[in-house]
Amino acid sequence: MAGRRESPRAPILTQVEAQGDKGALLGRASDISVGGLLIETPDTLAEGATVVVRFFVPPQRLPLEAAGRVVRCDPGKSMAIGFLGLPEDHRQKIISYIQGVQGIPAEAQLLFDRQTRKPRQRRSARIRRRVAVVLSWQDQEGRSRQEAAETKLLSRYGAMVLAFSELKPGGLVRVAVPDTGKEDLSRVVWTAAAQVPGRVELGLEFMSAENVWGVQFPQDQPETPETAQVARRRSARLPRQIDVVLNWVDEMGRVREEQGQTRLLSKHGAAVNSPVGLASKQRFRLRAPEMNREAESHVVWSKPSELPGRTDLGVEFLETEDFWEIPFPPDPGSPVDK
Repeated sequence: MAGRRESPRAPILTQVEAQGDKGALLGRASDISVGGLLIETPDTLAEGATVVVRFFVPPQRLPLEAAGRVVRCDPGKSMAIGFLGLPEDHRQKIISYIQGVQGIPAEAQLLFDRQTRKPRQRRSARIRRRVAVVLSWQDQEGRSRQEAAETKLLSRYGAMVLAFSELKPGGLVRVAVPDTGKEDLSRVVWTAAAQVPGRVELGLEFMSAENVWGVQFPQDQPETPETAQVARRRSARLPRQIDVVLNWVDEMGRVREEQGQTRLLSKHGAAVNSPVGLASKQRFRLRAPEMNREAESHVVWSKPSELPGRTDLGVEFLETEDFWEIPFPPDPGSPVDK
């Protein structure tokens, strides 16, 4: 496809098991990169289908497991799978294999056509609810792991989970809900230290659209400039400079981190000067190192900064009402404005 930047790749001959919505299928990989692999199989899936693939990379004795999406298909013959959020240890094993075959470095580039790939529109209301769940995954040594956990927030497409084990962003976790008897495969989007000693918070996103919670979520309404202004929470604004760190997963599934600085604070967010521009509604973790605090947030607006090469972001917290621990005076006006 024109305009696509591909990762260095190498030929490989290994069996692949692909698990999709219609069950499992077997095929044979003919080449591989850190962006994806090409599978020869008569049981091809349509472009855009999401799968979980299991395959061996020499000289590894244990299979690798990764989420992916069909990005190209020759019906009845072959399909190209682009990895979604490939775990770092899997990436390093693929890089080592390619270097051994070709002697060249492999860049972390997803096998996607930027012109045809559609951005995710997964959004739903979040409900604060404790639900017992069972998490199952494979550790770095390929051993099966399982533990009981509980949710803090639910959405139709994922959850914030309070767990004991810290899992890496991009890793795959199967979530079983004993109360409903349902389960789904999910991807770890972010991890953070919990306020409960010895526990961690995990942001999980389901790979399918099934509602495993048995909960009726409020109907989501598309946000317009008018409704966004009405819905946005309000408080007074205080000019203050605080060093912060922004942590998020970009559109290619990579974990990103950048340092920024606040310009204005409000009870429910801040105006942050950042070296990168994030899209409206982009979710991320905002951390204030000097305060030893962090909170899940999203971008409500973005505009070029007066400083060359930087961007001003309007940030709104999603889970906290008093992040800054500052007594803000009441203010009937709008929140941190552009």
